[in-house]
Amino acid sequence: MSKKEFVGNWIQAPQMDYGPDDRNYYLQNPNPIFTQTFEITDLNNIKLKIAALGYYIVRINDNRVGNFELNNDWTDFSKRIYYDEYDVTDLIKKGKNEIEVELGNGMYNPVPLRLFGKYNLRQRLARIGEPKFILNLFNNEDLIQLSNKEWLVHQGNITMNNLYLGEHVDFTQSKAKDVSAIEIPVDKQDQKNMSASFIPKIKRTGIVTPSHVSQVENDVLIDFGETISGFISLAINGYAHQNISLKYSETMENGKLLFNTSYAGNIGEISEITGGPGAPEKAIQEDQIICREGSQTFENKFTYHSFRYVLISNVDKNDLSKIKAVYVHTSLEQIGKVATDNNYLNQLFTVGIRTKLNNVHSVFEDCARERLGYGGDIVALANSNLYSFDLKKFYEKTISDFVLEQTKNGGIPETAPYMGIQTNGTGRGEGPILWQLVLPYLLWKHYQFYGDKTLVSKYYEAAKKQYDYLQSIPVDKLANDCIGDHGSILVKSFYDKTPDKLLIGYCTILGFSILMERLAIILNRNTDADKIDSQKETLIKTIKSKFSNDDRTLGQGTQSGLAFAILLKLGDKQTLLKALIKQIKTDNGIFTAGIFGMPVLYRVLHENGYDDIVDNWLKQKSEVGFYNMLSNGNQVLSELFRNKHSSANHAMFSSYIQWYYEALGGIQISNSAVGCSDIIINPYFDKGTNHVDCQLKTVAGTIQSKWQRIDQQIELQLQIPKDITYHLNISDKYHTKSSNTITQGNYVLIRCLISEE
Repeated sequence: MSKKEFVGNWIQAPQMDYGPDDRNYYLQNPNPIFTQTFEITDLNNIKLKIAALGYYIVRINDNRVGNFELNNDWTDFSKRIYYDEYDVTDLIKKGKNEIEVELGNGMYNPVPLRLFGKYNLRQRLARIGEPKFILNLFNNEDLIQLSNKEWLVHQGNITMNNLYLGEHVDFTQSKAKDVSAIEIPVDKQDQKNMSASFIPKIKRTGIVTPSHVSQVENDVLIDFGETISGFISLAINGYAHQNISLKYSETMENGKLLFNTSYAGNIGEISEITGGPGAPEKAIQEDQIICREGSQTFENKFTYHSFRYVLISNVDKNDLSKIKAVYVHTSLEQIGKVATDNNYLNQLFTVGIRTKLNNVHSVFEDCARERLGYGGDIVALANSNLYSFDLKKFYEKTISDFVLEQTKNGGIPETAPYMGIQTNGTGRGEGPILWQLVLPYLLWKHYQFYGDKTLVSKYYEAAKKQYDYLQSIPVDKLANDCIGDHGSILVKSFYDKTPDKLLIGYCTILGFSILMERLAIILNRNTDADKIDSQKETLIKTIKSKFSNDDRTLGQGTQSGLAFAILLKLGDKQTLLKALIKQIKTDNGIFTAGIFGMPVLYRVLHENGYDDIVDNWLKQKSEVGFYNMLSNGNQVLSELFRNKHSSANHAMFSSYIQWYYEALGGIQISNSAVGCSDIIINPYFDKGTNHVDCQLKTVAGTIQSKWQRIDQQIELQLQIPKDITYHLNISDKYHTKSSNTITQGNYVLIRCLISEE
């Protein structure tokens, strides 16, 4: 093969005229389909290599190549372009063959919609344009086909496609006239930026059939019984030029569909927020179909929706068949599972996992109306995600995405790919500090769970550059460059201060020092480690001096502030714990922390023997809590516990999943672990549960913790890979009557009989 990643050039369809302010994008934007024929006489090992800007689907002799959806991986296309390789030998025949490449817009050709009334992705993303691709086909090492102007292109029947708004399809269109493709040189920078895709791909992962279909006047309402992120597929017996629309909703209230929870960028939900020239008044998820006479099948190709309900207009339900929803998301391997005999706990676990997966499509997204990779959400959910999924490769891409967007000063953006949001950031292109924590935090978590120094070595200088830059900012100013513990129920409006905001800001700066010191020690950067340690100790003294109260607590006494103080050892632990427990009781058992304080609460309460307080919070049935959140039957989590502008399919508060592993299963990866090499076994024997089975697949092998109640006693069974160091800590509330340990193959097997006293 050539030393270049690709031979040949980009090809695209003739440029569309979007008109002034790109307003015509909304009207007509047919997707292109490229074709080329070739002949082959000698079949050997045939490989296809393709990079696309936008989404692509390849077919050879009418057979689809690969089983991936919504390809290619989204990143900053000005700095990184991912390509895919396929073995297509089985799809090729001797003689004449045809290859077809169909393109969709993806995030490369975004709609000019102004998210939140101000962020036009066509202006904010680093690189956008008409969808294009470059392709090479090899027979062994011989190039037999490449992308150039000899390819033909015609318009497909998808007349508009956009990730946020949906797809428009015209089945009445006959095949458009072929024209020559437009050839665009691949410059040296693009060749340099090419990189083989290595993360798990977006796939179809499950099918759901309707739980209810009803005719409502001239519309059909479909209820799938759970909220899905993915495609819809259905057959329509239509008549010529019949116009059908499909509107998608995540939830229903008092018999009325609520489309507002997924309005793109809040456009249509808040009156003063508009989408700009040509934009719809309400940025709803909607597909539109123009039917031909007879039967046709519609299925999404280049967008995905978040929905439980679909309202199909201008159709009779008897003319619809084969209706199904298809889960479509990055196919992360689920490595952790927790099963109990408590139906509610099982439901809450399943809901958390489903919501997480619903919002990952080559980046960790927040929700359907934004679809952006926020560093803060990634930090808040890291532990619960790492216990649940194999993220070794996915975190590598995530870290790379943020480093690609690092500013010249050293700051990290709020979202990656960066698209303009920088709420309370440290500078232009830089996010608030808790969001910026994503770089050193993921580097450490990756090492802790997977034990690979490669990423730490590769990105240490980027993390050190960020750390030094943040250290150059006066500490009080830096602490204010923060949103704080976002999502707390104590915050009544977006502009209110989050609980203990300034203290949390200082704690975040301390977090940077702790993490950078760990990274320096991993790489034996002793001089760096010593300097950072000195800065850390100075900062601890500053925090104690600035925030200490007469009763030896810190800050304003909020749950968030006290939890962070306990985690970071900023005072007498027993005093802080007593104040925290008292505050939770004052708050009637409701956890008032935001997305960052919540996982900290789960951790510090578990480590100090207060799992019953977490248990009560997860199960309590007040207006604010998970029980109430799940009462609508959507089987996913909402963005917030109490807010009329919340997304209804958002994983922001799914951090409780970590408590399932660490408390119910009793498996906690220690801070000193390298590739899960050291664990703490400290199970919480929930009074409302009689059986728990927790499994966690690690790089060293599968850890299993099972316990069940038998005749007023608890039998605990553990399976631990023999290369893992373990510390078995049974609470003083229990008495271990007997314990037996044997080694069997590569595992240590432990059986304990415990009485509850």
